Amino acid sequence: MTKKQLIGALLLLGMAAAAWLFVATHPTSSLPAVLTEETGTRDSLRRALRADSIARARARRDSLREARWEHIKDSFRQIDDARFAAWTAERQARYDSFRLADSLWKDSVGWHFPQHIKKDTFLDLNHCDTIELQFIRGIGRYTARRIVEYRTQLGGFYSPAQLTDEPFSRMRLDTILYRFSASPQDILTIDVNSAGIDELNSHPYLRYRQAKAIYTLRRKYVRLSSIDDLRSLPELTEEDLHKLQYYLRFD
Repeated sequence: MTKKQLIGALLLLGMAAAAWLFVATHPTSSLPAVLTEETGTRDSLRRALRADSIARARARRDSLREARWEHIKDSFRQIDDARFAAWTAERQARYDSFRLADSLWKDSVGWHFPQHIKKDTFLDLNHCDTIELQFIRGIGRYTARRIVEYRTQLGGFYSPAQLTDEPFSRMRLDTILYRFSASPQDILTIDVNSAGIDELNSHPYLRYRQAKAIYTLRRKYVRLSSIDDLRSLPELTEEDLHKLQYYLRFD
């Protein structure tokens, strides 16, 4: 080792010894308690202010979102209302044009059918025709014609409840039955004491064996006086007699 290198090493050792001696003689002093408390209070205040600022920002964001969403809903609602109004006007115009063309065509060929359904229509089943029957919602041309044909076969209706008979089993009468009325005084009756088997059998409420039993009983007793004379026949039930009492007479 040369003389210069030795001098440099001694200088480094001297500087290191001086630094160690300074640190040993001057220890680090702790922060005062007051300063520590002030620092903690300042940090908690900063955290509180930050939390309050975040809460206000979130509330402002939510209010802006709600206002924007309400505006969007109002816009779509106005668009839907406008579209619905336009669609309704278009449908009404098409309906009016079709109804006008249909009525002109039916007038040209001599057909006349009700153009409007009256909600307050009440009909007498024994006096209405097929045109009037079609004023009742749920009754079309075929059903109206079938009701009139069945009325002719019966001789008339004694009650609107007769529309629940088998020929009209597919009709929904729960909402329209109250619109009809019927009177037994308008019924065309059959004279039991002069009618033959074919005439009795032509009535919808009598089957062939029942008509034959009534005819045989009449021939046996020459003359029947009332519906009670038919109660002895096993072919007729009480329900049958209840229906037939309006259509049979005993002159």
